[in-house]
Parts: sequence; C-alpha cells; structure tokens
Amino acid sequence: MSGKKAALVIAAPLCAGAALLAVIILFVAAVAGGAADHEDDADAGAAGSATPAQVDGINKVMLDAYGKAAQSVTRLRPQCKGMRWSVVAGIGKIESNHAAGRHIAADGAITPHILGPRLDGSGVGGNTSAISDTDGGRLDGDPQFDRAVGPMQFLPGTWNGSSGQDGSGDGVKDPHNAFDAALGTAVYLCGTGAVDLSKQDQLDKAILRYNHSQTYVNDVTGWIRTYDQTGASSSDTAVGGRAGAVIEAARAQLGGKYVWGGGDINGPTKGGFDCSGLMLYAFHQGASITLPRTSQTQRSVGTKVSSRSQLQPGDLIVFNNDGAWGHVGLYVGGGRMIDAPNPSKPIEEVAVTTGYWTQFDWDIRRVL
Repeated sequence: MSGKKAALVIAAPLCAGAALLAVIILFVAAVAGGAADHEDDADAGAAGSATPAQVDGINKVMLDAYGKAAQSVTRLRPQCKGMRWSVVAGIGKIESNHAAGRHIAADGAITPHILGPRLDGSGVGGNTSAISDTDGGRLDGDPQFDRAVGPMQFLPGTWNGSSGQDGSGDGVKDPHNAFDAALGTAVYLCGTGAVDLSKQDQLDKAILRYNHSQTYVNDVTGWIRTYDQTGASSSDTAVGGRAGAVIEAARAQLGGKYVWGGGDINGPTKGGFDCSGLMLYAFHQGASITLPRTSQTQRSVGTKVSSRSQLQPGDLIVFNNDGAWGHVGLYVGGGRMIDAPNPSKPIEEVAVTTGYWTQFDWDIRRVL
C-alpha cells in the first residue's frame, strides 16, 4: 500500500515582521529554515478518542467513516485495544489526502475511483516489483497488473482476503467506499492477535505492516499526533500559572484590529497589533517577559522544542510561511493558537495542528 500527499498551494498571510522583511529580501538573502518533525506523545491516545464534529482538511463523510471504523473494529477484532479515529485518519491522510478532489457521497461512494500506479515493476510510484493481476481487473480495471485502490490504497489481493469489510452496511465490500475502506484499514492495523495501539511501539509495528517503510511510519504517526490534539478545544483546557496568564492576555485581544508594526508591552499602538507585537504584549503582561520585537528575532528566545507533538500551552510557534519566518502565534492548547494574521482578518484563535498552518516549517520556542 502506498500513497501520495497532495500538494497544497495556498497564499500565506503576512504579519508585521514579514512585510518588512519582504522589502529587505530584495537586497539580502532570506533566513533558511528547518522542518519540524512529528514525534511520539505518550498521552496521545486519550486526547483523540472521541471523533470531533469537524476537522480542517477532512471531508465530513470521511471523518464519519474514520470514527465509525474505530468504534466497529472492536466487534471484529475484540483483542484490539487503542484504536481511535485519528489512527485511521493518519493512514487516510498519507494514502489519498482523505480522498481530496473526489466526490464523496453520503453513503461513502467515492467517484471517480482512486487508483494507484500500475504495479508492473517499472518503478513508477516507487514500485520496482511487478504484481500480476489478482482480481481479473474487477477492483482496479487492470486485467494484467494490480493497482492500489480506494482512499486507503488497498491492493486487490489484500482487500479480497480478510481485510475487505462492509462498513457501510449495504452488503458489499467495496474499497472505493469510504466506510468500507476505513473499516478495512482498522481491521488490517489490528491484525488477528492481541494488540494495544495506544502504545507507540505496537502502533508503529501495525503501520509498518501497512507499508514497510520507516518514513511512511513517521509520516502517518505525525498526522495521528496532529489529529489526536483536535479532540478538545482550547476552551475545554484550563491553563494555569504564567502560561495561563499569557494566554488570557492574548485572548483578551481577540477580535482586535491587525495593524502592521502595531503593539508594544503596554498594548496596541496605531490602533492594533501585528503578530509579533501581540506576542510582545501578552508575554510582558502575563509573565513580565519582554520579547524581541519581530517574529524573526523571537525565534531566538527560550529553548527550542524539537517536536510538534511536544507543544505545551504558552509556547511560541514561529512559521516559515513566507521564506523568512514571517509569522508567529501563541499555542493555547487543544490544537489551537492565537495570532494576529493579516490586515484582512482580526486577531483570532484558530486550529494550528490541523489544516492551513501544518504545511509550513515551524520553530517552536518554550519561553516559560
């Protein structure tokens, strides 16, 4: 099983430091950045157990399919523990970007069908071993060689074994149906023996069976960690101490006006805040810490947090969304942040571990 991440081409918002640096960039080289990896979080399973009503970037039918698969698999694989919607969604993200670009009907039918490269050993799609047809072309339309099929990219031979499931309840096991494919994925990951997918080592082994690549395991578990954090909104998470005070100082400015170059330790200037000015104000008011002024210089404060999964309320996230680390936000918990985005939007609290902001490089700084 293999899949491709869909490329995202989205215009990035600018904050104050970014706009200034955009001029300077005409004369000097931009600051180079590094990618932040998703890593293990021992408490991830508890955070993502309940399926959210919506998740940025996931079609509602696909999300429903992931949640129902996680619930139904315990009946089919009673020795399997720790399955949750985010595990199935992590596979779906990497394999087909949640069937992005396809029509997904309410009953789970996906059109047009999602077909992987022809597995003829030519090297296309990374495949160098030919897999001759196993289903007469019934699932993939190819009577000579197999192709991975559906949003979860099952090989026909695998689907026609014990993995194929009828998650939609229509009496047909169809890998091109969101509910069937999601349940098939949950069953495949659970295997036939006792397993606890809330334990990272056992989860890694299950994903490695799905696709024998450590890079694939890292990519999938990264998205699982991201989705696990969407289970609770920031309003559900009480944050105390200095972090709580910083967050409340920032939250008090929600809905306020974005002004490039605006904001200092005492409050808005020129009628508002830019992204780094808001951070300057919140940290000074909440924790008596005076940060440097721009998003680029705020990358130097505190200590670096190496993994997105280790985010804590009160952390700064500096984003390389413009080639020059031109935006910064305050992580408040629950997969969300407060930021001053751009002149067309007010100060906001938004999802950061799913959706738009996940595509950029991050530098997470722990100041508190």
